[in-house]
Amino acid sequence: MTGEVVRTCCAEPCALGEVVSVAKNGFHVMIDGEVQFCLVNNSFRPDAPPIVNDVVEIEKREDKYFVIDIMPRKSFVARYDETRDKLQYFAANVDVVFVVTSANREFSPERIRRFMRLIDSQPIRGAVVLTKTDVNKKKFDTQGIGHIVVNALDDNDVKKLFDYWGPGETAMLVGSSGVGKSTIINSLAGLDIKTQEVMGAHKRNAGRHTTSARTLYYLDCGRKIVDNPGVRVVSVLEND
Repeated sequence: MTGEVVRTCCAEPCALGEVVSVAKNGFHVMIDGEVQFCLVNNSFRPDAPPIVNDVVEIEKREDKYFVIDIMPRKSFVARYDETRDKLQYFAANVDVVFVVTSANREFSPERIRRFMRLIDSQPIRGAVVLTKTDVNKKKFDTQGIGHIVVNALDDNDVKKLFDYWGPGETAMLVGSSGVGKSTIINSLAGLDIKTQEVMGAHKRNAGRHTTSARTLYYLDCGRKIVDNPGVRVVSVLEND
């Protein structure tokens, strides 16, 4: 076996789909309005698998679906994993990245800048979203960083993010755990992604979402958005 795609006589004609989430042993792919679990063809290199929001070619063999190819990406977001010495991919074909941070101890201008550097060489727009300003009643110093202030629990207030990405485009939320990413998606999409309060002397009023995988959500307004698990350490390859 050389790794080439082998089409069997019982395979149905190929279709295109979008990767909604990545599972341990396969992928959840949106195909013609329905999410199907797909196995992966062995032609992919271990360091170059399909990622969330990839457009992929699907082949059905009997009662199983297989991802057999990845369509060219217009963009992708990834960070360098120093521990494993490799790239950790977030999502593909992203149009805008919202760096979500909160008006409490979590706020770090340096971390925001490092998140922004992840998209420096990509055709991706970036914006900073500031949440939990209701918790910090004092005037908040953003140290010159432009930002959008939102109340993540207010459906109408969160919709101001629509000014930054239009129908047919994909946005992605990145940031630390507990800053309100899943709450924002709940407000935008009318979902009920579970969050829980992080209790502790220094972490009150911080939500911690329980999602451990990147997931693509489809909004009724024709937009798409990717939720990410919390990321605190952001490493950037200087030469790439």
